[in-house]
Amino acid sequence: MSLYTCVARAAALLFVSSYFHLALAQAISPREQTPSEPPPELNGPVVKTKQGRVQGFIANDVAVFRGLPFAAPPVGDLRWREPKSPAKWKDVRAANVYGGNCAQVEDCLYLNVYAPTHAKSGSKLPVMVWIHGGAFIFGSGATYNGTQFAKQDVIVVTVNYRLGRAGWFAHPALTAENRKGLLGNYGLMDQIAALKWVQDNIAQFGGNKKNVTAFGESAGAISINYLLLAPQARGLFAKAISQSGFGRLPAPPLSTVENFSASWAQKAGVTGTDANAAKALRSIPWEVVARSPGGIGAPDATLPMADGKMVTGSAVEGFAQGKQARVPYLVGGNSDEASLTRRTAMPTEQLAAIKERREALLAAFDPDNTGSADRIIARLVTDASISEPDRALARLHAVTGQPTFVYHFSYVPMSMRATSFGMAHGGEISYVFNSPRAGANFDDEGKAIAAAANKYWAAFAKTSNPGSAGGAVWPKWDATNESLMEFGFGGAPIVHKDFHKARLDWVEQSLTR
Repeated sequence: MSLYTCVARAAALLFVSSYFHLALAQAISPREQTPSEPPPELNGPVVKTKQGRVQGFIANDVAVFRGLPFAAPPVGDLRWREPKSPAKWKDVRAANVYGGNCAQVEDCLYLNVYAPTHAKSGSKLPVMVWIHGGAFIFGSGATYNGTQFAKQDVIVVTVNYRLGRAGWFAHPALTAENRKGLLGNYGLMDQIAALKWVQDNIAQFGGNKKNVTAFGESAGAISINYLLLAPQARGLFAKAISQSGFGRLPAPPLSTVENFSASWAQKAGVTGTDANAAKALRSIPWEVVARSPGGIGAPDATLPMADGKMVTGSAVEGFAQGKQARVPYLVGGNSDEASLTRRTAMPTEQLAAIKERREALLAAFDPDNTGSADRIIARLVTDASISEPDRALARLHAVTGQPTFVYHFSYVPMSMRATSFGMAHGGEISYVFNSPRAGANFDDEGKAIAAAANKYWAAFAKTSNPGSAGGAVWPKWDATNESLMEFGFGGAPIVHKDFHKARLDWVEQSLTR
């Protein structure tokens, strides 16, 4: 096995395993309402949107609006098309119940808003739009609680987008009917539609449509990087945050996905490439569409594909070509992104397969000479999938002259440090939102880290400078000062220059040969 193949396979394995991200994502912060609970009382403000008036509720001194439609239900003839504007309504719409989960129902294009109770039209507060993770197959905007941001005078919007085959699908019949339009990446189109809704409506909630930060994690961070590159999203947000964004993840060509999707369609009883075939595709029962989406590694995998208009390749490739929006950018990852591969990574075999530059590998990834294949491969997979691509993206973005900031989350609660390899994939989200996952609490150090992270993220949204939050000054990343902010032990973030340079250099040389 070649060095490149071993490293690339390890990186791919991490994303494969993130299919299990649903359980992780749902544990990030407590859902505010279960199906058996009655909806909260409609005691919040009434806000006028372009579609009609909505009324939310007050929770923890924050105004919350749930289940606001930002697009028409993508059902029937609207399946596998660009999202359309939602219908208008006359009466005040109750905004105290979440919209459907896109992994479970087809009618799911809804968003949620968290705003300070004092916010009103004209307040012009900064806005943060959250795009959830979940390997493009799981997750929901309803899982995340924007209360702590709202308490810092930042309005938070959490969005749904089509998942699985509903969101990431190509077929020759669909291409034939829409050769000049957008194809394949319907989930990305939904995210853009949500950002357009924010532009049209957020001022009525007290937000500043000119100061919108798009942020997301894992699949959401991949989406953020592609939104930076997509011409269709230009001008819809002023800043971006990518948390664990797999910057070198390749995008399969749309034509390749078409070929394999045609095979899937045949099994569902649809043949041909004409208008009748397109109609038949949209008549496939939702249960069939939602069942068994293409897995990561399959040519018809349900993730962003290179359609030639929105997505042309990996994020690193797009940034290298200078195609990204010129906006402030914050990017980073965690110390144990390989956490989800622990049961399937076969570290001893992987380490033994690496023959080239082996001494340099061991010096960089095992400086204490422990000989632990588990930890060496965990560090390698973490760096190959997230840390090194993040460094590449930061370097490429900084040369545009835009403020660029890099972070590294390594904090682990005291009770877990003896056995933990580091901060797990997705583990930073509860700290960024300053909201412990369901059934858990932060320890004292964790409370300090969560408060700091939440303030730094909010400061970036407010001023484009996370260092304006107070505490340690967060330096910009540039060619003369490759410094990042580590959220680690001790309760206070720390600045590092050339962090893990030997490790990242080894990976870069391996992945770019």
